[in-house]
Amino acid sequence: MASVLAAATVMTGCGTKIYDMTDEEQQLIVNYSAYALSKHNIYQPDGMTSATEAETEEQDTSAAETETETADEKTSEKTDTGHENGNSGQSQQTAQETKPTMQTVSLAQAIGYDGLSVSYAGLTTEETYKEGSYYSMEAGAGNTYAVLKFTLSNTTGTDMNVDLFTNTGKYRAAFSGGKEYEAEGSFLTYALNTFQGTIAAGQSVDVVLLFKVPQNTVCDSVTMSVEKDNVKNLIAL
Repeated sequence: MASVLAAATVMTGCGTKIYDMTDEEQQLIVNYSAYALSKHNIYQPDGMTSATEAETEEQDTSAAETETETADEKTSEKTDTGHENGNSGQSQQTAQETKPTMQTVSLAQAIGYDGLSVSYAGLTTEETYKEGSYYSMEAGAGNTYAVLKFTLSNTTGTDMNVDLFTNTGKYRAAFSGGKEYEAEGSFLTYALNTFQGTIAAGQSVDVVLLFKVPQNTVCDSVTMSVEKDNVKNLIAL
């Protein structure tokens, strides 16, 4: 973040020559902007949209009517059964129905790109993770980053456009059989959950996943999962 602000200052300084950014720095700014939009855009499921005031009021009114109808339905159910046990059982059944199914697959299968090979290249722990000379992330006091390294390889005979920023899932990892952690949503250009770019035929790109864990966490082994489309994929690394 500090590097992005510094770059912006250099670019807008009075009487200063325009700063020529590298491809990595430009992609970093793109990732930052896309991440910020996706985090604060309440219309994210519909993509980037422009809602008028009338449309917003209409949606608010519709939401209020839906809440009223739902409340009426619950009251009716309670009256028909004469007790709340029926509703409780229905809630438990709904929770069971929405619980993700589980299966064991390769990481390439979980990501869903035909012809893209994903190989695990090991794990390191770092209190500060740096990407090139233009971006760094601090784990903070009492924490460290468990950095999982991967190599994306295009095994086809044609160039492949890969978008793991929008076409992704929830990456989680547990270390030495302990607590499960979710991967950091970072602005890194070369991260498994943010990479966007073209991998030439027969070429490879190195990426990482960062998990913020307490400093005393033992990282001798790792188990990983990817949850996508209500399916929790256990990953065979």
